[in-house]
Amino acid sequence: MMQTTQPAASPLGILLFIAAIYLVVTSPKKLRTLGRMGIAFVATALLIMVPGAILRRGDPQALGAIAGLVAMLAAVIAGWWHTRSLKRASRGTSEPPVSKP
Repeated sequence: MMQTTQPAASPLGILLFIAAIYLVVTSPKKLRTLGRMGIAFVATALLIMVPGAILRRGDPQALGAIAGLVAMLAAVIAGWWHTRSLKRASRGTSEPPVSKP
């Protein structure tokens, strides 16, 4: 009987996970940011894994690991973009309009 162990966590995956948590915590609209990050994660992972499963090429375990890292990167980018746009919008609306004489 052969025992298998869990693969070691990728340092890049750990950094991306920490970045994702930081973005959600610092976001003004936490639930909306988390939702957009979740959608980006699932969509990216499916875009990578489904064609690989249909074509049946390569190592499925490696493809899943790569899909997870790329999907996490896409989620962090989507969260950063959303948080940045929220902060820009709040900065733009808080300033009073300047009227020219």
